[in-house]
Amino acid sequence: ERFEVTLSKCVDGDTAWFDIDGETTKVRFLYVDTPESTNEIEPYGKEASEFTKDQLTNATTIELELNNDGDTNDKYDRLLAWVFVDGELLQEKLASEGYVEKFYDYGYDYTYKQEIITADKQAQDLHKGIYSLPQ
Repeated sequence: ERFEVTLSKCVDGDTAWFDIDGETTKVRFLYVDTPESTNEIEPYGKEASEFTKDQLTNATTIELELNNDGDTNDKYDRLLAWVFVDGELLQEKLASEGYVEKFYDYGYDYTYKQEIITADKQAQDLHKGIYSLPQ
């Protein structure tokens, strides 16, 4: 079940702060890990971060959805959520651009796992983002 939130600020490609019921909450996007762009700069880290920022700041509606299985918070006490921008899954969009470095799969039943893997495979086939780098 999705609930609407407002953006407070973007941190990087896979983390942002949202206002949820009047409280500012740090949210880690479920399942995906984008290249780093804060303490350490990895290839495509800035691009992933800018992509996320553009998506979230230009969104008409941002919704979060919690996964039915697994933890609701990570070890840093960040809320773990699926992020929807104008009805589209942001994690899938990041994967389709080639901005997902690895998947955080802890063996739970991830609601949108297959969509993200499919989008990532298409990015690989098209040599987009991190897949454009020499192997």
